Amino acid sequence: FEIPRERVEDEIDGIMQGIKKEIALPGFRKGKAPLDMIKARFAETAQKEAIEKLIPQAYQQALEKESLRPVIPAEISNMEYGAEGPLSFEIAIELFPEVEIKKYKGIKARKETKTIETADVDKELEGLRQRLAQFEKLGHEAETGNVVVMDYWRVGTDEKPVPGSQVTGYPAEIGAGALVKDFNDGLMGVKKGDRKTIEVTYPEDFPQEEMRGQSVTFGIEVKEIGKKILPEIGEEFAKTLGLDSMESVRSKIEEGLVASHEQESIRKVKQEILHSIVEDSRFEVPDGLVNMGLESMMKSYKEENETAEDSDAQQKLGEIRERLRPLAVNVVKEQFIIDDIAKREKITVGDDEIEEVLKSIANRTGISIDEARRRAAESDEVGRWRRDILKGKVLDFLLEHADVKK
Repeated sequence: FEIPRERVEDEIDGIMQGIKKEIALPGFRKGKAPLDMIKARFAETAQKEAIEKLIPQAYQQALEKESLRPVIPAEISNMEYGAEGPLSFEIAIELFPEVEIKKYKGIKARKETKTIETADVDKELEGLRQRLAQFEKLGHEAETGNVVVMDYWRVGTDEKPVPGSQVTGYPAEIGAGALVKDFNDGLMGVKKGDRKTIEVTYPEDFPQEEMRGQSVTFGIEVKEIGKKILPEIGEEFAKTLGLDSMESVRSKIEEGLVASHEQESIRKVKQEILHSIVEDSRFEVPDGLVNMGLESMMKSYKEENETAEDSDAQQKLGEIRERLRPLAVNVVKEQFIIDDIAKREKITVGDDEIEEVLKSIANRTGISIDEARRRAAESDEVGRWRRDILKGKVLDFLLEHADVKK
């Protein structure tokens, strides 16, 4: 871009006139200071303000003239405005890609079916017993089968708690299999009021791949030692659930499992359909959007895991980032496809649907609709809600027009 010097100087003069009207220099009433004195004092400020105004104007005019649709904010570089000549600069933008979808109706997919077995109901019933268990406090040291109620946190390299890692009032049952072995062993023998650190090395088969083999120090403070008192299975148990018999309890559990499985099966089918469309599409996604997605993923990872500053840790972060890149590319590609199908099929999200979300939040949190709306505007939640609702509606459309076999 080049903006003629005359245009820049005119803008600077206009800014100077505005400053002159508003400023009161020593020895002069407001608006009466000589313009030369104003220029001598505020030339740099006026020039900066003029350039900051003219560059966006030129950029916007270029977008409209060329019918360009950038996907992320522009990058301005090589700006020059010397003692003579025009204001010059370069702007780099990434454009929306031309989305190429070969087919999105009649996609073949398979829906899982599952018969609910007696063992499934038994497992759910036992989980219900565990959730309804009473807690009996104990005065002795913790042993296998006891529940340790504690506050815990990750300990940083400076031996201080890692910000944001604190968890309060967490109940952990020793020997139940839910804890990493080192943490489980570290709780043996603790008593109420104890504070200690536990060194935990995550096993190589740990579900979170990035934590496998990693060593983390946790600090704990024991609040209570106790044991679970599980309710007996029988009519009294059924009555606590508002039912008249265990047959009714089991029937309700089975109904819930059937509904839950159906819901999960439909979710998987929708994702399979979308995955098929993504795999069959041919277009490049903007690197800028992919990098923004990666930054968000890496930020979440760093918040959940303390990261040292040494070169090994930074290398590991780089490796994790590269492993996450295909996922970030896929997320961006999915969004472009969702938007393209929505546009083709005239699928939209109405303000009334956003209003329903706001009402739900207000009712759940006990705040007014206006307060919920204000908070949503401050955090840009409305945009995320629109994207989520739109994706749900497009996935419903794709399922309706898919070739699903059981």
